[in-house]
Amino acid sequence: MNNTTWILISNASRARLFATSGKLKPWTLVQELDHPKSRLKGQDITADKPGRVRQSAGAGSRPAMAPVTPAKEVEAEHFTQELAGVLENGHGRNEFSRLILVAPPQFLGKLRKLLSAPLSKRLVATVDKDLTLLPERELPERLGDVL
Repeated sequence: MNNTTWILISNASRARLFATSGKLKPWTLVQELDHPKSRLKGQDITADKPGRVRQSAGAGSRPAMAPVTPAKEVEAEHFTQELAGVLENGHGRNEFSRLILVAPPQFLGKLRKLLSAPLSKRLVATVDKDLTLLPERELPERLGDVL
């Protein structure tokens, strides 16, 4: 059985995926992913504002086409789906036996919901912190407890 651990360090706009074969073994960068739309301001994502129509006249009327989910959140969901796809592909190719996810709490929750049951069984630890800007050389020491 493959004894490789994949460590995904991500937030809503960037991610780095590492592989290691043990706590004291070196980390290898498997893939770096970037989703710049998640970093834009909401109004910059939706250049064309949706049309608005009054449903009825009188008190309590509201726009008929008001967006339900903010554009920035929609972009974060797209990136979450992309990351889950990368993990599912690696799982399907048996590239790792253990998975560790490191992400801010809200993003981590969204990502975990997208993992299939077989992939979730390989999830051995989660860390609810944004470590995406931490230099690569500091990550193994910072995450040594969960390896």
